Amino acid sequence: MKISVDILCVCPAWKQHRFINKILIRKVSKTVLTVFAQLAHIKDFELSILLTNNSEMLSLNSKFLDKPKATNVLSFPDKELDYRHLLELTKDLNYMYLGDIAFGYEIIYQEAITQSKDFKNHFIHLLIHSILHLIGFDHQEDEEANIMEDLEITILKKFNIASPY
Repeated sequence: MKISVDILCVCPAWKQHRFINKILIRKVSKTVLTVFAQLAHIKDFELSILLTNNSEMLSLNSKFLDKPKATNVLSFPDKELDYRHLLELTKDLNYMYLGDIAFGYEIIYQEAITQSKDFKNHFIHLLIHSILHLIGFDHQEDEEANIMEDLEITILKKFNIASPY
């Protein structure tokens, strides 16, 4: 299985975190491999990551979600997927473009401080969360939220990161 990750960093503040370059790609790959272990018959996955600031996150939220505020992360799936039907949908696929993820630096940094979390661990959690959104998980209903949170906790354990919930 091959994972391709395109990273565009347009906010200089991200560059102060040394793990962003090499380690980020490794962490993303490992996360995606973990999430997609059940879909081993797909050989190639691709996703794009935008590392940006609050201003751009506000613009993206306003433009695509009609929400006039910045958020920590946004996921833009390439296809509307439902995690309950992934095996049926992907039966004959060799390649899948998952979609795009945008991360807002200032909010993530401030959350890490106010929630007493390590920045790297918080970012990895948000990355896992956003990848799950790309493959059709959601948390609008309590049952869906519980399923998604349980999966996040399971994946976080593989990175030796405690549950954020």
